[in-house]
Amino acid sequence: MNTLYRQLIMTWRQAKRMKLFSLINLFGLTIGITCCIMILLYVNDELQYDKNHLKADQIVLLQQFEGSYTTGGKLGPELDKRFAQIEQTARLKNSFPLISYKDISFYEQQFYFSDSTILNILSIDLVNRSTNNVFAENNGVIISEKIANKYFAGENPLGKQLRYDGNKLLLITGVFKNLPSNSHIHPDFLANYRIANDFTGYDVTDNYWGPGSLTYLLLAPGTDPAGIKSQFPEYIRSLNDANASGIWKLDMIPLKDLYLRTSYLSNKPITYVYIFSAAALFVMLLACFNYINLSTARANSRTKEVGLRKVLGSSIPQLRIQFMLETIAFVTASTITAILLVVLLLPEFNNFSGKELRIDNLLTINNFLIASLFILTLSTIAGIYPAFVLSSFNPAHVLKGGLYQGPRRIIFRRTLIGTQFFISIIMILATIIVFSQLKYINNKKLGYNRAGIITLDLKGSEVNSKLLFKQKVMQLSPVISATIAYGLPGSNVLQGQKLVSDYVPKDAINSSIMRLTADEDYLKTFNIVLKSGRLLDPARPADREAFLINESAKKYFGWEDISGKMTGYYTFRYKADGSYSEIPIRGEVVGVIEDYHHANLKSSIEPMIISLNEGNESQMAILCRTGNIGLAIEQVRGIWKKIFPGKPFDYVLMEDQFIKTYSEEYKTGKVFALFAILTIIISCLGIIGLITYAAERRKKEIGIRKLLGASILGIFKLLSLEYIALIGVSSAIAIPLAAIGMKYWLSTFSYRIEIGLHVYFFASVTLVIISLILVAIQATKVALANPVNSLRTE
Repeated sequence: MNTLYRQLIMTWRQAKRMKLFSLINLFGLTIGITCCIMILLYVNDELQYDKNHLKADQIVLLQQFEGSYTTGGKLGPELDKRFAQIEQTARLKNSFPLISYKDISFYEQQFYFSDSTILNILSIDLVNRSTNNVFAENNGVIISEKIANKYFAGENPLGKQLRYDGNKLLLITGVFKNLPSNSHIHPDFLANYRIANDFTGYDVTDNYWGPGSLTYLLLAPGTDPAGIKSQFPEYIRSLNDANASGIWKLDMIPLKDLYLRTSYLSNKPITYVYIFSAAALFVMLLACFNYINLSTARANSRTKEVGLRKVLGSSIPQLRIQFMLETIAFVTASTITAILLVVLLLPEFNNFSGKELRIDNLLTINNFLIASLFILTLSTIAGIYPAFVLSSFNPAHVLKGGLYQGPRRIIFRRTLIGTQFFISIIMILATIIVFSQLKYINNKKLGYNRAGIITLDLKGSEVNSKLLFKQKVMQLSPVISATIAYGLPGSNVLQGQKLVSDYVPKDAINSSIMRLTADEDYLKTFNIVLKSGRLLDPARPADREAFLINESAKKYFGWEDISGKMTGYYTFRYKADGSYSEIPIRGEVVGVIEDYHHANLKSSIEPMIISLNEGNESQMAILCRTGNIGLAIEQVRGIWKKIFPGKPFDYVLMEDQFIKTYSEEYKTGKVFALFAILTIIISCLGIIGLITYAAERRKKEIGIRKLLGASILGIFKLLSLEYIALIGVSSAIAIPLAAIGMKYWLSTFSYRIEIGLHVYFFASVTLVIISLILVAIQATKVALANPVNSLRTE
């Protein structure tokens, strides 16, 4: 114990004596560990998606169509009966109703009609209920704690009634806990699935084709989904529906893959999990390399200490223990400081990243043991090389003033520094490319105007009321134009239609096409260019069955021009026995519009046909004059209150919606840039270590050169050439690897930047400039020093 105490005292004295090196070591390790903890919290949150569901390993989401995550309501129960490996199924049908209680009204985005079995499949915990079977009542609904506080603050909501779209009543039978943020779904209302048809006004429950529900399957323990999927083709054939055989792509997505490996919520974030995990490893390696470099850089100043201690009887193991204790002390102090920094910075980091990370996730016994193991492992990695180097000095040699640096040690140190440069170049390149792509998305010509446009949802309103509202809005002086359509640009809301067989091109892979219904002011409102032909005119009866097409559709059909061209799609009429017949809708193509991005930039522009509104359209866009958008909103609000009394006035700026579409990419880019900057800072500390080491090792050589007339510029070249060579080698290795990785990330965008050579050149030059500035500072310091002091011992 006394020996350990003496060694700790010696460690403290050594740190005080070498204040600058100690502070740099402490600072570098603290930044590295702080970054590592933050990244691990971020990655852990991503990996924990849907782990809150106790049966997550057995749950899959049924997929009916490629690229879609919903199915017809009839499909799930039928598969449940057909396959013994499926224990239960549950369907969720999303709706966006106006929910009212007394004078409180809100449009609710997280309203679902649900089978009662959802409580057996997903882990939705009831905290209050009026009956054991909360779905026993046909009009029963259970609500989240958030909704209970929103509508019934201070009241017991059980037994109370909510109005659905103003004319239907729901009875509250239970309250459930809010699902955690890292869940793929966050329902606020779960109403009885049996009433979905009555409440929505269309067949949700008893058809194969839609409107779509999320269909969850609970598989028996140990079931291999591949065994069930192999029987899907035979099941589809048994339905004797040619359309199903050609269009359905039945599949099952494991619940735990839904967030990480599909685009259901975002763009396959498993890629970012890999990237950030690698970043955490890189940051810790940089911190360790810095410690090693700085510890060995000050070896000259400790040679006589080691020599004297060896002469006085200290053994090599004792010296190694001493040096390892120094490392453990630094790592422990840095870890404690880093944890305190994480506690202080986590709220700001959550705002920055859009996460809800909590520090109490770290405060467990297991994490304490992990932290202890982490300190020991990190101390070993960072301390073992300096300990062996410093304890291996020959006492007779070093007391004479010599310090031999063998080629192996020089190569090892250069490798460490080169690795730091390698990581820094990759981080710089990745940050530049991520933000260049985001800037490209923000500035790319989309084929439509989004500036100065406000959007409204007129869902549930009568056709005449919608038309009257549009007419009144168009009369406002701050308004240029307004339109009502089925979907707006950037939303990807379109109707998938099956083309009439006569119009399907011979070489077409499938016979489907996207259709948009819109009024005559759609193109004017969004400044979409009419390339040829004319606009649809509601005053012409024939135009009710006529079409506009986009340029992609013109290419798809293989037409040189549209003169005399026709196209059409099938609508469906259901029969009493549940089957359906196809009804062809044919019409003349009267105009071609310039391609525009109706979906986001991760999707290519699809062939599209446009026809006039049919009456069920509810998306409205209003183009305002420049600088008058605030006034327009207030005037539109006044008209809204008169025509739609009792309905909340909720509007969205189209510019804001566009940014929201890429919010995940922006957040990820900001987080990545933050860690990239910190990585570069740590690398700069490593550069300081290298320069300090080089200046220390060549102090006498520099003194002699000065006496022989060397200039500051000459000394600068002496110290920087080796360093620039290391950056060159590191760039040659890092650039191809970074290019491969970033091309993979860019491949998730249908429209993306081209990575020019100037980007790679810029990354390397940036690191060179930073490094040369640091070299210049140290070279100036060494060059201005009195050479007599460095040669005094000769």
